Amino acid sequence: MNKEKNSEAGIKLRGTVTFPLFVHAVLFLLGLWGCLAIYNATVYSNAPFYFAVRQFLWLIIGMALMYCASRVPFKLYIDYTPWLAAALFIPLVLVLFLGVKINGMKGWYAFGSVFIQPSEIAKPFYVLFLCWIFVRHSKGIKNFIFLVLVLLVWIVPIIFQPDFGTLIIYVSGMVAVYLIGGGSYIFLLASMLAAAPACMWVVHNKPYVLMRIIGFIDPSSDPSGSGWHILQFQYTLARGGILGADWGNCLWANSYLPLSYSDSAFASLTEAVGFLGVLPVIFGFALFAYSGFRLADRADTGFKKLFIGSMTSMITFQAFVHISVNVGLMPPTGITLPMFSYGGSSLVSTMLGAGIILSAARVDLSGKKGLAGDGEISGDSGSPV
Repeated sequence: MNKEKNSEAGIKLRGTVTFPLFVHAVLFLLGLWGCLAIYNATVYSNAPFYFAVRQFLWLIIGMALMYCASRVPFKLYIDYTPWLAAALFIPLVLVLFLGVKINGMKGWYAFGSVFIQPSEIAKPFYVLFLCWIFVRHSKGIKNFIFLVLVLLVWIVPIIFQPDFGTLIIYVSGMVAVYLIGGGSYIFLLASMLAAAPACMWVVHNKPYVLMRIIGFIDPSSDPSGSGWHILQFQYTLARGGILGADWGNCLWANSYLPLSYSDSAFASLTEAVGFLGVLPVIFGFALFAYSGFRLADRADTGFKKLFIGSMTSMITFQAFVHISVNVGLMPPTGITLPMFSYGGSSLVSTMLGAGIILSAARVDLSGKKGLAGDGEISGDSGSPV
């Protein structure tokens, strides 16, 4: 009997050691590959190493923060969730008054040459707060109403920046929490129908949104305007082909592709290394998603399962949307590619989220539960998930 118990404990311990090392390695390799991609996208600039070196420094900082976040007991995250959420929400509001405007969006704090985007840093703690709310109101329509209210409160300052790409990611986080927690599709569909008038209002009052959609459907109708971005994607991908153009000599990415080191990072990389060269990138995100969902499946409490699955879903969804936009399957959204696109805030946010995932994945070998709100999750039917 003791031998069986020791064997079982050993399996759990191996799970807590092997997976973190694997996730660390996958994210570090993606980040390193991203630094090279950023160099390739800015090689014709006055300071070709500037962006790549800064991104590498953020990668090192992100790795350290991910390790530290993974070592914090998940119980502490649960106990301090409301305070963490408040601490991250306040800067999200204040940036509207104290922030600086970049590319028409007032969403950054400037500290000398360092710019911090609070909406990015807040992502993992926003998901954590959604999970915290969900497990306390986890039956019937009540949990859905609370999640929607939390979502609305968080996206209001994002709308006023305005940053509709980040808004989409925040909505995806709420949807992930609700569905992984066993929520009803009926409530979700009903809310989408209810939101339709608001979407129509946005399209009517924000002409550039409608122009992006028209440019996506028929880019040749306005090749120098709304269709420009889509056409540059097409030309860049065509130039990359199967094996890619000359590395460090990517004419299209460096000359015509808008924001080739951030919003168009995947297309820029495709020009350099071709379709075969970007397959490892897609495979890397697939490995991250597989690892995250496997950790969620093995989680020893409902709260942990919900957070790991939701955070993994949000990061993976962001990568999926960015890649889809860059290959012409979706209209431009301004959504960056995690670990690849230039930006320290996005990189740190992703790695903080991964660190908290690893903290949640740590199995409690003592067998003690008793964490407030850390029990099983009930869906709308009341059955455990």
